Amino acid sequence: MSDRQVIERVFNAPMDVVWKLWTSAEGIASWFGPRGFSVEVDTLELEPGGAFIYTMRATDPERIEAMEKQGRPPSWAVESTVTEIDPLTKFVYESPMGPETMTTAAEFSEVSDGVKLVLVISATKDGMVGGAAMGFESSLDRFAEALG
Repeated sequence: MSDRQVIERVFNAPMDVVWKLWTSAEGIASWFGPRGFSVEVDTLELEPGGAFIYTMRATDPERIEAMEKQGRPPSWAVESTVTEIDPLTKFVYESPMGPETMTTAAEFSEVSDGVKLVLVISATKDGMVGGAAMGFESSLDRFAEALG
């Protein structure tokens, strides 16, 4: 991997609640994507080789306008593949980005004040991870809000 960023957060919630929010279609739809975007999970197969297919859609008028100015569609499908899953502790998937690949690895562990997440975002080409990491920072804020 050529490009890599690590994000760590601690959530004050039980492990099973954190895991369900991270790995259920309904949970993912409630927080995944930066503010101004929504996600609809089309397929989620929680097994190695399973499909994780979702549609990301800009919902905020400013985001829609910005995307149109960049010549990008306001919604797009992402067809990822689950590469590793260990219930309650690890969820890893790969997403094709043209000829390159982005890997998102979430590892969870219990700590004294809740559940620690170590999120590693990596890619096969330099410069790919920055935007995804910024989006995940916003998504993780939404994740914490969804936990209550």
